[in-house]
Amino acid sequence: MKSILVVDDHAIVRKGVIRLLSELIGSPLCFDEVSTAQQALDMLSGGDYSLVLLDISLPGRNGLDLLRQIHQINPSLPVLVLSMFTDEQYAVRALKAGAVGYVNKGSDPEVLKNAVEHALKGKKYVTSSQGSLLAEAIGETCDRDNLHMLLSDREYQFASMMTAGKTMTEIAQELSLSVKTISAYRARVLEKLKLRTNAEIIGYCLTHGLTM
Repeated sequence: MKSILVVDDHAIVRKGVIRLLSELIGSPLCFDEVSTAQQALDMLSGGDYSLVLLDISLPGRNGLDLLRQIHQINPSLPVLVLSMFTDEQYAVRALKAGAVGYVNKGSDPEVLKNAVEHALKGKKYVTSSQGSLLAEAIGETCDRDNLHMLLSDREYQFASMMTAGKTMTEIAQELSLSVKTISAYRARVLEKLKLRTNAEIIGYCLTHGLTM
């Protein structure tokens, strides 16, 4: 029996995904669920899983950071990202980080079913729109309209959170980082986007749809 680890900080989402997949997937599946990155690592160290379903927004740690760590520990373990963020916001980043697929939580259940079935067979699941985004990302020259592609995942997350109205202190608390570290992210975002103020960061993000 294939075993899936569901990593999401919302219990309702975890339960809903497990129930949905149990109904939609023909073959029997076994599920474990955790709410934090550390719990996921603990489970992976002692369990033999066929697939990890991973959320991006986890308490204290970005899901893409965890994705990379899982990939380093076990390169053959497929990780499918299931997120509230749109394809334009995180799909390319997730796929580049090693995910076998990216599914938005607002997608039709059949999309999730197909993605999971592909992943369990050792295949990638990339929609046509995601393929177009990947092609664009590969061919980008990072002109003024796509400087945000230069941002690291943490810098991108910081800019999105600031655009959502969070203060530096709130961002630091939510990410379990020091205000000094968050200030360093801010400085790098300003430099890479060629901006000068927080207001300009917010304006840039709103213009390019980089919101949470």
